[in-house]
Amino acid sequence: MAFSIRTKLTFWYVTLLTASLLVFGAVFSYTLSKIFIDRVDEQIGSVADMMAHTVVQPSGKLLLPGDFDVILERFFGIRIAGNFVQVIDMDGNVAARSSNLESAYLPLSQDTYEHALSGVTTFEVYRNFGRYPVRLVTKPISLKHKGVVAVVQVGASLQSMEEVLDSLFYIFGFGLAGSVIIAAAGGWFLARKALKPVQDLRAAAQRIGVENLNERINVAVKSDEIGRLAATMNEMIARLEKSFLQIKQFTADASHELKTPLTILKGEMEIALRIKNDPEAMRDALKSSLEEIDRMSYIVRNLLDLARIDVEKTGMKAAASMQEVALDRALTERVDHFRRFALDRGVNMAILRNDPVTALGDPVRISQMLFNLIDNALKYTPQGGTVELSVEAEDNLAVIKVRDTGIGISKEDLPYIFDRFYRVDKARSREGLGEGMAAGGAGLGLSICREIAESLKGAIEAQSEPGMGTTFIVRLPLAAGR
Repeated sequence: MAFSIRTKLTFWYVTLLTASLLVFGAVFSYTLSKIFIDRVDEQIGSVADMMAHTVVQPSGKLLLPGDFDVILERFFGIRIAGNFVQVIDMDGNVAARSSNLESAYLPLSQDTYEHALSGVTTFEVYRNFGRYPVRLVTKPISLKHKGVVAVVQVGASLQSMEEVLDSLFYIFGFGLAGSVIIAAAGGWFLARKALKPVQDLRAAAQRIGVENLNERINVAVKSDEIGRLAATMNEMIARLEKSFLQIKQFTADASHELKTPLTILKGEMEIALRIKNDPEAMRDALKSSLEEIDRMSYIVRNLLDLARIDVEKTGMKAAASMQEVALDRALTERVDHFRRFALDRGVNMAILRNDPVTALGDPVRISQMLFNLIDNALKYTPQGGTVELSVEAEDNLAVIKVRDTGIGISKEDLPYIFDRFYRVDKARSREGLGEGMAAGGAGLGLSICREIAESLKGAIEAQSEPGMGTTFIVRLPLAAGR
């Protein structure tokens, strides 16, 4: 059976209070009885000491008249009233008893008697002597030259202590029951009041859905635990809102990007169906259709890449694919791939620095990132311009730089160039370059570069001035020992 938090809090509060009171009661009763026993021991021990010096003559003979307790009190000032006194000789026989014992005898075990004969004083409690327990001291009476000549026993009733402890037990029992009832009621009320903000939090969270993610949870006290929980939930809702907005924007942009080539493709197909006896026009229509198919294929491929990177960033695959990658070799391979295209376009491409740097990452993703960066640099560098590349180690990081002398990026566009489907120059979006570039830019290449860099625990940034060119800088963690 599942209990509410309020019930659990009340239960644990009452349990803790009950346990604390029981422990306190036990300690208090033990301490009180210990104090009482110590005082009784002091009293009967004092009587026993005085008896040991009074009832024995220097010769070792016992001086014990019939009413010795009355005589000792009247003539020697030894107060025996309220105490039981019994003297035992060396033969183990009772030599004398106080008058208040009447026909009874103080108990004496064999062990206690033997201890007394060996000179040891013993304090004991006997519970079977009358209605109330008796505290009893058994003390040897010794002479300097004769040793132990007798044993004296002095006892005192523990009636007062028992009555006090019994009264205390009843008072404590009723007090404990009352305290538990009051604590349970108070704990239930306080727990309900303390958890009311949680109920409000729950109700507010239930109201928030996909359609109203802009709402936030409000609490009266923002610095306590509930307030911090509400703040955390608000942060989570804000992240969800941002994610949903990104998904909506991504869906809208993807739909738009795919709709354009589909519309063109449909138009080309309609034109091709109306063409009769004109092979050249038919060829142009099919060529245009093929370009749009390539464009769609390029967009879909990039979307799949982004989806895979998103999965890899949160899954085990990213860790499994991490390995040492020689960046100098990867850069050389990508430059060789683009060199023919750069010559055809009239762009000078040069590697300024290519240090033997090894980074920790995914070789496929790093190669893809380099491809996109070089592709972007060549795409926006006019004829006669230059694309410069470098790889070096800097501050325990592998640094890749791709600089072009192209058209540059304005300050207004620079913060958004890594966003998905964002294009700086919409008019040039259909230009294509190299492998997969015949489809033109869809605003996904730089987004893929950022996702790859972040998935490899690195970062990417852009520095640009309009008309002066752009420099992309990628920083990746070096492989261990590199």
